[in-house]
Amino acid sequence: MHPFFLRSRRERGFSMSELVITISIMGVLAGIAVGSLNQFMGGAKDTLAAERQEMMNQALHRFAQQNYEMLFNAMENSAADEMVILRTLQYRDPDPDRAKIGSPYLDPRYNPLSSSAADKYRLRWTGKMYELLKPGQNGTGLLMNFEGTDFTTAFAFPPNFQMAGR
Repeated sequence: MHPFFLRSRRERGFSMSELVITISIMGVLAGIAVGSLNQFMGGAKDTLAAERQEMMNQALHRFAQQNYEMLFNAMENSAADEMVILRTLQYRDPDPDRAKIGSPYLDPRYNPLSSSAADKYRLRWTGKMYELLKPGQNGTGLLMNFEGTDFTTAFAFPPNFQMAGR
């Protein structure tokens, strides 16, 4: 075996200073990547929230073509109106002779929670359509969930369900 000072660099490994410098550089690069990722995620949430708003308003339009224009008074500080409209869009009459063509107009598995948290994305009913409330805006509405856990089993409608509107 060679004495320590005669060993090649390959046999000795890395020095402590080389490891510290390498880890420092990796830390700086990770910091830059995380900052960029946060910026990217914010834009992605804006896009997904706008898509969900569009999905809801298109369902309203399809509903209006088959039934009537949805006019339902907006209720401040409550998401009850948003939920009633949502369930109306998800309803399909179990009687095949009375079921409207194209219904349900919205996926019945969509079961969002309601929220008034100003740091969350929400969909609020205006009386004619859904509007998007972004973080920083006050108001109560359907909570936007970006993990997909708001799509669960289909809502079970009671036998005496009455659609909203008119």
